[in-house]
Amino acid sequence: MFKRASRAMIPGMLLTALVLPLAACDNSDKVDAKPAPQSQPQAVAEDSAAQLTTKLNAYVGCFNTTDGSVRDSALRYVSWMANAEKGPTGKERSVNVLGEVTPYELESCTKAINQASKAKPTLPALDAAATQYLADLTTLQPLVSQAHLYYSQEDYKDDGFAKGKQMHPPLMKAFNSFMKSSDQFGAEVEKENNEVVAAQLVEIEKSEGRHSRYYRLALVTQAKPLATLFTSSAPDVTEMTKAIDAYSTLLSEAEKATASEAGKPLTWSIFQDNAGTFLKDCKDRMRRIRDKTPYSTGEQSLLKGSGNSGWMVSGSPMRVLKSYNELVEAGNRL
Repeated sequence: MFKRASRAMIPGMLLTALVLPLAACDNSDKVDAKPAPQSQPQAVAEDSAAQLTTKLNAYVGCFNTTDGSVRDSALRYVSWMANAEKGPTGKERSVNVLGEVTPYELESCTKAINQASKAKPTLPALDAAATQYLADLTTLQPLVSQAHLYYSQEDYKDDGFAKGKQMHPPLMKAFNSFMKSSDQFGAEVEKENNEVVAAQLVEIEKSEGRHSRYYRLALVTQAKPLATLFTSSAPDVTEMTKAIDAYSTLLSEAEKATASEAGKPLTWSIFQDNAGTFLKDCKDRMRRIRDKTPYSTGEQSLLKGSGNSGWMVSGSPMRVLKSYNELVEAGNRL
C-alpha cells in the first residue's frame, strides 16, 4: 500500500532527509582578508550559484520537515486494517492512531515553496513538482487532523466506526495523491541537489583542501550508494564488501584530516560518530546476508510489526536506513 520511501534515490525506501547544500564560505571576519577582484562573468556565476543554493535549501527544508512524518502517519493509519482499500470494518481488535500533520508543517512548507518557486533560477520541473506537493499537502492536512482527533479520542467506540468509514475514502485519496507528488518532488529536488553538492565538493577541495567542510559533504554523498545497495532486496555480498571498504577508507581519512583542525564545528565528533554507526550497520547487514543468518522469531515480529520497530533488528534494511537518515540529519546540523 504505502511505502516508507518511493524515490529514485533508494527504490522502495523513504529518506526522511536530504543533505542541504552548503552556503558560500564567508571570510569577511578575517583581518587580512581582501576581496579578490572578480570579472563580471565570475561574479554573475557566483550570484547564480548562491541563488540556486538558497532555493534548494528552502525546498529541502520543507521536504525534511514534512515528508517523513506524513508517510509515517499514512503507514500507521493502514497498519491495523485487514484491507486498507476498503477501510475499517468496526471488527478490528486494535487501532493505531495516525500521526497528525501539524499546522506548523503546512505553514513551513507553504512559506518555503511559495517563495522558492518564484525565486531565481527558474527550474520548471522542480518548481512545478514543488507546487503540486504543496497543493496535495494542503488538501491532506485537515483530513489527517480530523482523523487523528477521531481516533485519538476513541470516538469510534461511540458510533461503531460510522465516521471512520465516512472519512476513509477521501483520506486515502489524499494520501495517495500526496505520495505521488512526494515521489516527484523528491526526485526533482534530489536531482538538482546532487548537482550542487558535486560541484561544491570540487570547489571546496580546490580552494580549501580536504577538511571538515569537504568531508561533511563527502561522507553523506558517498553514503547514499551504500544505503541504496544495502536496502535493496538482493544485494551482492562482493559489492557490499567493496562499498564498505571504500567508505571505511573515506571515514578514516576524514578522522585523520580533521583530528587537529582548528575551527571545525563543535558537533563534528557527533557527525563522525553517526558516520561510524552507519558503517557498522552496513557491516552487520552484509554479515547477515553473507552468513545467511535468519531472523529469529522475535526479530520477525519487530520487522512485521506496525510502526518503525524494524530498525531495532541488527542487520536489517530498516536499521541501515535509520542510521543513514541520522547521518544526513547530523550533516545538516553542522
